[in-house]
Amino acid sequence: MKRTLYITACLLSGAALLIATPAARAATVDVEAAKTLFDDNECSKCHSVDKTKKGPSLKKIAQKYKGKADAEAALLKHLKSGAKVKLEDGSQEDHKIIEAKDEGQIKNLIHWMLSL
Repeated sequence: MKRTLYITACLLSGAALLIATPAARAATVDVEAAKTLFDDNECSKCHSVDKTKKGPSLKKIAQKYKGKADAEAALLKHLKSGAKVKLEDGSQEDHKIIEAKDEGQIKNLIHWMLSL
């Protein structure tokens, strides 16, 4: 009987975690730190939160990755690799590699972007 109750409690706890995960992730974004990293790396030269500049808006990027399980990994790779990007005018250039103290700062930036 105790074992059955324990297993049931574990399953319910796991289900609650799965349901709460998106909200929990959103709650852990440090918006000010994300904006600071965005500004320090001069991302605003090419990107805006809601307007297309030389590159797509952050809202457009978030929409592109919405619902994709690999969104964080794909954006992390993009921001750390300096890969070629196609600009709004059709030209191409190397994307600036994000400079951060640690990967956690970049992930926070990504979570902020995806929350827009």
